[in-house]
Formats: sequence, structure tokens, C-alpha cells
Amino acid sequence: MAGLSIRALADSIDYTPGALYEYFKNKEDLVDAVRADCFESLNTFIFQRIQSAQDAAEMLLLGGLAYVEYAARHPQEYHLMFNMEPSRATSGEQRQIAMRSLLEMVRLGIAQGCFVVSEDYDADTIAYHCWATVHGIASLQTTVLLAERPDVEEVIRNILARVIAGFTIDSDQRPAS
Repeated sequence: MAGLSIRALADSIDYTPGALYEYFKNKEDLVDAVRADCFESLNTFIFQRIQSAQDAAEMLLLGGLAYVEYAARHPQEYHLMFNMEPSRATSGEQRQIAMRSLLEMVRLGIAQGCFVVSEDYDADTIAYHCWATVHGIASLQTTVLLAERPDVEEVIRNILARVIAGFTIDSDQRPAS
């Protein structure tokens, strides 16, 4: 953010610096508004991708794949969202929506009888496990793994499927509905 100049930004979008200050009191507020917008875009992207899911396990898989794909398509936005100091945007409404949605998918999987919880591995822990996995993959993909494997999408799908399988019950072990 140190290299960002309000004057340069205003020039690039045909505004005057004064006009930008009518909307934002300082550079930090402007960047925070962009970050909040990025979180909203990520949430929308994920929600669109999970619509076709048949169950919670598939929702987690499709949502995780969407998260990683969003990061790959929008690496600068992803960096703004997660690789800067915490702010209102990173603890704001859109982030809370994302975390509540992930937790609801996990709770749905528990209610459907396909996810197993225990005293030390509850719904919150499963949600955190899912987020840590996709966030780690996305971070690697947008930084050190820029020269990707040709089969990176298949590898990511397999990793996420195995993670999800780690807290599911085999279909022959599920209680009859």
C-alpha cells in the first residue's frame, strides 16, 4: 500500500484527488473499501458455484474449488484480502458471511448424516480445516507455485476430495433415512 498514491489513482480513473476524498477520508479507507468489495466478489463467486451441489460434501468441494479458482483468476485482489494488515474489511460483514456460510455447509453435512463430529473435532473445527486447506492451496498457487503443474486442477480436486472424505461416513455406514 505504500506505493499507492491517491493522486495517481485519481488520475488513472479520471477523478481529482479531492473528488476521491469526498468518498474516502484517507488512502486506508479507500483500500479497505476495495478489500470489502473483493470479499463480496469472492462470496458471490463461491455461491454461484455451489448451487448445483447435491449434498454438503459436494458443496464443500465445489466451494473449495471456487475459492482456489477465484484466487488464481484474481491474485491481486486475493493478496489485498489476505496478505495485508487486518482491517474493517477483513473482519467485516462479507468475511462473516463467508465464515457463516462455510459453517452452515458443515452443519448441513452433519444433519445429513454424512459428516462425523467428535468432542475434539466439531463443526467449527471441520470448517476451519476446510478453510485452512483451500486458503493454503490458493496462497501457494498465487505466490510460489506460479509455474503450475499441467494437471493442477485435478491435483487440487483430489486434495480437497480427500480432505472432505476424512470427515465423512461411507455411504454403507450411513443411517437409513
